Amino acid sequence: MESSRLAQRMLQSLGVPPRVILLVCCDFFTLCACTFLVLCLRALWGGLDVTSYGWMLSMLLLAPVMGLALGLYGVISLPAYVESRKLCVLSTLTFGLILALLFAGKASVAYSRIVLVGAWLLSIFLLPVARRFCRHYFGRFRWWGTPLVILDRSNTGRELWHYLKRHPWLGLSPVDIFTLSPDIEEAGRQLRDAERRHSGAIALMLQPSDADAARYVHEATRYFIKILVVPAQSSGVRQHWFHACDLGTMTGFMLMQNLRRRWRQRLKRALDLVLCLPVVLICAVPGLLLGLLIRLDSAGPVLYRQRRLGKDGKSFDVFKFRTMRQDADEVLARYLEENPGLREEWEKDRKLKHDPRITRVGHFLRKSSLDELPQLLNVVRGEMSLVGPRPIVEDEIVKYGEVYADYCRVRPGITGLWQVSGRNNTTYEERVSLDRYYVTNWCIWMDLWILARTFPVVLTGYGAY
Repeated sequence: MESSRLAQRMLQSLGVPPRVILLVCCDFFTLCACTFLVLCLRALWGGLDVTSYGWMLSMLLLAPVMGLALGLYGVISLPAYVESRKLCVLSTLTFGLILALLFAGKASVAYSRIVLVGAWLLSIFLLPVARRFCRHYFGRFRWWGTPLVILDRSNTGRELWHYLKRHPWLGLSPVDIFTLSPDIEEAGRQLRDAERRHSGAIALMLQPSDADAARYVHEATRYFIKILVVPAQSSGVRQHWFHACDLGTMTGFMLMQNLRRRWRQRLKRALDLVLCLPVVLICAVPGLLLGLLIRLDSAGPVLYRQRRLGKDGKSFDVFKFRTMRQDADEVLARYLEENPGLREEWEKDRKLKHDPRITRVGHFLRKSSLDELPQLLNVVRGEMSLVGPRPIVEDEIVKYGEVYADYCRVRPGITGLWQVSGRNNTTYEERVSLDRYYVTNWCIWMDLWILARTFPVVLTGYGAY
């Protein structure tokens, strides 16, 4: 405890938020580690003078400067897929600058291309991993987040308070909450008192969109340097792709729907084919072995077809390895009759934590997610995508409500935000919300981020049953 307080005082004495300093160090040392590791591996082959690369490590000091220009050290943490994209740009710019200096200087020493390319590729993978570790480790300390004062006008401040406390790695640390008075003069006194108590904190104003909204924001600008305004309606749809536009006497927000652009849809389809076709060839033999195990374990076909709804509401057959007994319906009916307390669990999410219909091999396939391997054929056929909402049946349209229109805009996916965000440990409402978030904020980097996150989820079996 004493050492953490000492570290806090040392970081604060620099006049820069501790979180920013640690993220800068994290990025710099990760780039150095990637370069040094690849350099050492290349040196094992011989014919390489390691000392001639010393200047390259010093050039990495420019990376934090470029990271600052890219917005990687802001007050609030970026969405993971946006941060991954910017970190990729940072790595590319850094090693691209080193390469440009080599060409411009016409270096007499022959520098290894393997070192440059290897360090660049390794850093693209390790930079997001290192940042994630940094946030989750240091997020436990009180000094990690930027102090935040919540100014509540919509009676949702307490909910946001608890959310930020549960997610300290977001970079905001709530220190106080004020319910602002309906009287603007009294609210002004509250704002002045809030600033005196928490000098230097960010003000987060939760308010309804009423006639007094602008007056409250203007009043807050008299006391706080940074003010984050959150309209009450923003809790419905989370939109990341937008920017402010100056319209003379007014300010507008330009929202962007990436999936409405045809070339982006073609790009997503191209990514599916480029990644999927090699995997289909590699998994052919393991797939045959799994099919043999299924046949030896229980009677019935190897593949199971499920009718699902896809893009534009069109029906198609989803291929999966069979994980249930042939008399699954009878077994389920008998099980629910014997255990009436579990019927509510089944009717709520259409899932059971201990499902009697699943075979022995089926438990392994579901835990490892290998039961969905045949869906690669659906991807090749253009019925599914590698990443997208989980395919649903017609009975679920009612549960999706107005979000069903968003669901129909994309091909359902083998993996998606739901799978990497807790899977069966989430509620059905959270799953629908995640699907809407995916469609609204889609970009190619989100797909790549979800694919990267899928591997540890599959290996750990988190949320699968």
